[in-house]
Amino acid sequence: MKKTGKSIFSIVLTLVLLACLLPAQAGRGKGRLSGVVVDEQGAPVIGAEVILEYAAEGLKESTKTNKKGEWAFIGLGTGTVRITVAADNFLVKSELVEVKQLEINPKMTLVLSEDPEKKMRLQDEASLEFLERGNQFFQQGKFEEALAAYREFAEINPDVYIINFNIGDTHREMKNPAGAAQSYEKGLAGARQADDRVLQAKALAALGELRLAEKDFPAASEYFRQSIELNPQDELLAFNVAEIFFAGNQITEAIEYYELAAKIKPGWSEPLQKIAYAWLNQGDIEKAVAYLQRFLEVDPDSEQAELVKNLLNSLKKNK
Repeated sequence: MKKTGKSIFSIVLTLVLLACLLPAQAGRGKGRLSGVVVDEQGAPVIGAEVILEYAAEGLKESTKTNKKGEWAFIGLGTGTVRITVAADNFLVKSELVEVKQLEINPKMTLVLSEDPEKKMRLQDEASLEFLERGNQFFQQGKFEEALAAYREFAEINPDVYIINFNIGDTHREMKNPAGAAQSYEKGLAGARQADDRVLQAKALAALGELRLAEKDFPAASEYFRQSIELNPQDELLAFNVAEIFFAGNQITEAIEYYELAAKIKPGWSEPLQKIAYAWLNQGDIEKAVAYLQRFLEVDPDSEQAELVKNLLNSLKKNK
């Protein structure tokens, strides 16, 4: 049975109030998470930076891999964490994992892929200064300056197609969708020529986001479909597409991609929680309750579990 009107407003208000009661610093406990970082040939990656960050804006820590590529964190609380690994000459790797205190957390193996940008010979090594300067300007919100620096780099290194993603992102932030689309298309063409499926998927997702902002939903959906088809095992890609649709109030499409993320990674609770909120947004309490119950089955001990339990009780009272 669906509920609308005042009951939905009271539920949403309850959700907001409960969220405010969550501890500001989550993540402390007795859990341990460890793993190893290797390259595509299985060799350990030494000195890679490993960052652990709780999804609920809690604890954030970092460490370095040892001579065997190993890393570990201790004193962790239950919850969803994002592990991000960065190392010279490799693409950044990011994975979500559930930390539990009552069970042994399995050791993670993170395989880093070579950075295609590093495979390309720069026309002038000193031109990297333009790239670094552009990144600094971008982080500072100085987009005109960032764009100028990126263009300097691209002029010196026309074959380094990845710079087109930086240029596209800058145009997007400057509210210039036409310039962003043109740059992403250039990046897509370069990625296709290099047979780089990961960056092809990234370019298609970026183009889809532009179309969604223009409310061209059929075109956006097609770009997202192609993106995930190229990288079907990337649960983060599916989840991010769902987030983009949800932000654009395209709830049906958001649910579809949250479902896909949950299917790719069955033990991941966050998509289930988001699906419940999406159904709540649609006024379908029955389905919201079903997904909140699934969340608790998958992740009964996380910091979010208490919030979900309280929300579940409120929803059941309003059914």
